[in-house]
Amino acid sequence: MLDHPYVLETIVEAHEEGMMIKDIVYGRLDLSRGLLRRMKRGGGVYLNGHRDFLSRRVKAGDCIQIEFFDEKTTMEPQNIPLTIVYEDDYLLIVNKEAGMAVHPTGAYQEGTLANALAHYWREIGLDTKVRLVHRIDKDTSGLIMVAKEPYTLQRLLKQLKTRQLKREYLALVEGQLPNSQGVLSMAIGRSMDHGVKRAVTEGGKEARTVYEVLSIRPRATLLRARLESGRTHQIRVHFAELGHPLLGDPLYSQAMPEIAGQALHAWRLEFIHPRTEQRHVITVPMPDEMLNLWKMYREET
Repeated sequence: MLDHPYVLETIVEAHEEGMMIKDIVYGRLDLSRGLLRRMKRGGGVYLNGHRDFLSRRVKAGDCIQIEFFDEKTTMEPQNIPLTIVYEDDYLLIVNKEAGMAVHPTGAYQEGTLANALAHYWREIGLDTKVRLVHRIDKDTSGLIMVAKEPYTLQRLLKQLKTRQLKREYLALVEGQLPNSQGVLSMAIGRSMDHGVKRAVTEGGKEARTVYEVLSIRPRATLLRARLESGRTHQIRVHFAELGHPLLGDPLYSQAMPEIAGQALHAWRLEFIHPRTEQRHVITVPMPDEMLNLWKMYREET
C-alpha cells in the first residue's frame, strides 16, 4: 500500500459497488480531468494496493488510492523569514508583511513570498512547486494560503470559486461612510491610462465586495470587507470609486508618511479542509503600522 501523505485514499461505499474507479474519481472525489492527466504522467491508480485501471469495477470495501505526479519548483529559494500561522501535511498559511511581493514579477525578481516558500520547502524536505491558493497585493499585509500538493490546491480553488473559502480584510478608508454596511457590486477592468491601475468599467469583470463599518472618526473609517470575487485591487478600486479610498494608497489616492502603502490587512480566512472536511477559521490582528495610524485618527476630536 502507498503510505506517504499526498496519496488520496478512499474506501468504496456500499452504493458504489459495481461502479468503475473513474466513476468514483470524477464523482465523489471530484478530481478534475486535468489533475488526473497530470497524475498519469508519473503517479497512478491503485486498487487494494495494486496498480490498476480507471475502468476497473469495484466492490464495497475496496481501497482506491490515487498517487499524484508532482512537479518540482523552478522558484529560486531564498532564506527569508516566514510567519507561519497554520501548517499541516497538506497546506500552509502565512501572515505576509506589507512590502513583500507575493511572487516574482518584472519589477520584483527576488525577495518574494514564493522565493521564501521555496526555501522553506527545501528545509522541510518537500520537493514540489509553490502553489499559492490566492494572492494579495505587495503592500497589503495578512493571510495567504499555500497548498503543498495538487489535490489540496484543486479543492481549495473550487472553494474559492464557490465562496466556501471566505477572505476578509480590515481597511482604513478616508472620510465617513454614509452606511454602516453594504455591498459594492461594480465591474472592474484595466485602466485605460495606467498599466497597473484598475478601474470600474462597463466592460470589466464582475466584482462584489461586502463591507461592515466597525468604527468611524471625523476623517477616517475602520471597516471590514469580504471578497465575493477576486479581482486585482478589488477593495482598493471599489472604495476609491465610492469616494472613500484607502488611507495611504499611492495608486488610488495619495501616499502617507505614516504607512508604507495602503491601509489594508487580510485578517481572516474561513475554509473547509480538503482532506479532513473540518471547518477552519484563521485570524491575525492588524499590524502595528495600521494600528498606530488608526490610533492617530481615533484620537482626533
